[in-house]
Amino acid sequence: MQTIKEPNEKVSAIINTKHPESEGLRLSLWAVPFSEGGVNLMKHTFSGEILRLTDEEFADPLRVPGLAERRFTVPADYNEADKYSETLGLIKLMHRESPGLSTYTILPTLACNARCTYCYEEGYAVSTMSQETAERLVDYICKTRQDDEIKLSWFGGEPLVGAKTISYICRSLKERGVPFKSQVVSNASLFTPELVREAKEVWNLKFIQISLDGDRRDYTERKRYIDPERFTYDLVMRNIHLLAEADIRVNLRVNYDRINLARMRPFLEEMKAEFGNEKNVTLYLAPLYQEKPNPDFMELEKKRLELDHYIHKLGLVYENREKQQTKFRLNMCMADGLSKSVVIDPNGTLYNCEHLSAASTWGNIFDGVTDPELFEKLSAPHPIDERCRCCPFLPQCTPFYIHGCPGWFESCREFLTLKTEYELRRIAEKLANE
Repeated sequence: MQTIKEPNEKVSAIINTKHPESEGLRLSLWAVPFSEGGVNLMKHTFSGEILRLTDEEFADPLRVPGLAERRFTVPADYNEADKYSETLGLIKLMHRESPGLSTYTILPTLACNARCTYCYEEGYAVSTMSQETAERLVDYICKTRQDDEIKLSWFGGEPLVGAKTISYICRSLKERGVPFKSQVVSNASLFTPELVREAKEVWNLKFIQISLDGDRRDYTERKRYIDPERFTYDLVMRNIHLLAEADIRVNLRVNYDRINLARMRPFLEEMKAEFGNEKNVTLYLAPLYQEKPNPDFMELEKKRLELDHYIHKLGLVYENREKQQTKFRLNMCMADGLSKSVVIDPNGTLYNCEHLSAASTWGNIFDGVTDPELFEKLSAPHPIDERCRCCPFLPQCTPFYIHGCPGWFESCREFLTLKTEYELRRIAEKLANE
C-alpha cells in the first residue's frame, strides 16, 4: 500500500479514532475504488486520501489492516453519515477565527455592457449603487468585519460599470485603516491601463475571474456587446496581459455548451500560445447552467473532462490543484457560511448567495437583520437529506440544493462519480508511466 495523496490532517485526526469492538468490517461509504492499466487506487472522499494498492490488497481490502486505520474500511454497524456530521461540527468548532465577517461579495451595479445570450440575470431589475448606499456600506463593513484582513469580492452585472463606486469604497476603507484585498468577476472589457493601476493600488486587487466563450467567433456572437466596435475580443486579450503583468492572478472561466465545446481544442491551443508564458494566467471550463437539465449533460461532461486533461497538459491550471495535501473546505459555498460571508446588492440588501434569490434575503445594511427567523434557518447546520446519507460524495457536496441552489441538479451523484473517475484515471496513467 502506497499513499499517493495525503489526507486532510483535521479530518484524519477525528475519524481515525479507535472504533469500539464490532463484528465484521465493510468498505467505507466514502471509499471509491478504481483500477485501470494495472494500477489500483482507492480514494477517501471525506479525508481526501488516495492510496495505491497491490492486486492482492485491492481484491480483498477488508483484510488490509492499514485500510481500517485510515477508515477506508469500517465496522459493519458504523454510522458514517452521523460521524460525518459530528466531524464537520468539531472542525468548525476548532476553526478559530476572529468574530465578524471575512468576505463581502458586493454588487456595485446590475448594469452590464454585454448582453450575453445565456445571462442568468436576464429579467433582474437593473440598479446601480448610490453614493448614500456606498457610504452606508463602508459603515456596515467597519461595524461587522473581523479584525483580520477581509476580502471584497466585486460582482455584478459587470462590476467595472461601477468602477468609481468600487474606488470610493476602497479608498474609504483605507482611510479608516481596514486591511483588505479584492477580487473581481468581470468580462474585462472596461479595463484601461489606468484602471488596471487603480485596481492594483486602490482596490488591492489580487485575483480576477474573466469570462470567455471560446474563440473569436463564439466570443463575439455570445457576448453581444452594446458597443461591439469598442469592446472586442482583441481588447479583452490585451487587458488579460495588462492584468497579469501587474501581478494580478487571472483565471479564465470559459463557458461552454454543446455547440462551442466541439471547437474548444483549437481555442485552448490559442490560449497556450497567447498566455503560455504568463505565470499569472490559468484557465478552466464551466458549463452554462442551461445545459445541466438536459438528458445528455453527462455526455457533455465526459468531453469536458477530456479537455480538462488537455488543459493540464498545456499547463494552464492552478498550481494549488497539484498539491499533494488535501485542503478541507469548511463551507462548500458562500451560502453555507453566513457567520463569515455576506452578499450585498446595489440597494444594500443582504443575501447569502450572489444569485440574489428572493428566498435568501434576510436584511439590509441600513437596518441589519430584518428577518431573524430566516437568518437563523440559513445559519443553522443543515440536516443530511435521506437521499444523500449513503452517497459516497456527501462530503464534497453542498446542502443548499434544498434552498434552490442553481448549481445543483438531479444527476449530482452521477456527475461526481464521473469527475472522480477521471481524477483517478489521470493519476493511474501517471503512475503507469513512471
